Amino acid sequence: MEALHCQDKRPEVSIVNEDELKKAIKAQQPFQPLRLHLSNGAAFEVRHPDAILIGSRTTAILVEGAIHLIANIHISHIEPLVAADR
Repeated sequence: MEALHCQDKRPEVSIVNEDELKKAIKAQQPFQPLRLHLSNGAAFEVRHPDAILIGSRTTAILVEGAIHLIANIHISHIEPLVAADR
């Protein structure tokens, strides 16, 4: 799985939409852990498919017992976690 970078019509803005998120989660069988990068520079690792819930505008991620709600518009790109990162 390659990093997913999605561009809208404005070249300076990168946005990953709901369908792209769902495709990235379901594309790899078995599930491949991934990292979501946000527009503010933060990143969240998703290590299990049950740890992420994708909605039309918001994504919920479970990390170490805490649920993080992220506006999808702030997800700038997705990258796979390689074996060395695990």
